[in-house]
Amino acid sequence: MHQATRDNQTNQAKVNVDGSSSLAERKNERQRERYQTDPAYAERQRERQRELRKDPAYVERQRERRRKRYRTDPAYAERERERKRKRRRERYQTDPAYVERERERQRELRKDPAYAERERERQRERQRERQRVLRKDPAYAEGQKIYKKTCQRIQIPIQTSNKEEAKEQAVIAREQYLQSVNSVKLR
Repeated sequence: MHQATRDNQTNQAKVNVDGSSSLAERKNERQRERYQTDPAYAERQRERQRELRKDPAYVERQRERRRKRYRTDPAYAERERERKRKRRRERYQTDPAYVERERERQRELRKDPAYAERERERQRERQRERQRVLRKDPAYAEGQKIYKKTCQRIQIPIQTSNKEEAKEQAVIAREQYLQSVNSVKLR
């Protein structure tokens, strides 16, 4: 008798592993369905969650799980970042008190030298990355060459004493540069 029970359990486990949906997936599906069809069950679950959120140990465990998943699951991390961005945008548009608090918080942060240095480093890194991407763009490279040549042409005449002439040449050089950049983009 004992042997038969163990065999049935083994076979059941094999079926679950080999089958298209796992036991956990089916359980989640049943719970989701019950949550939608049974209002008393839904209310009990919400109450249970409210009570759990008051427990510091539970909150800490949840926080740790989220941190771990954030570090190990790039798709999850991206979804979370997007969700936070969206929420922040919505709050900026609808909550003036939030806007004021954020501005004040940013003012305080900018006073901190360590924060300011980190921000400058992030900005430099973003700029480097943007330059790397732009250098690969042939239109950008061509525009840069034209811009440098134009600047060199402007530098020589500016040394003259006639400011009007220098200004006129600078305007002409700028127009030539913009035309050349536009022609490169149109190709």
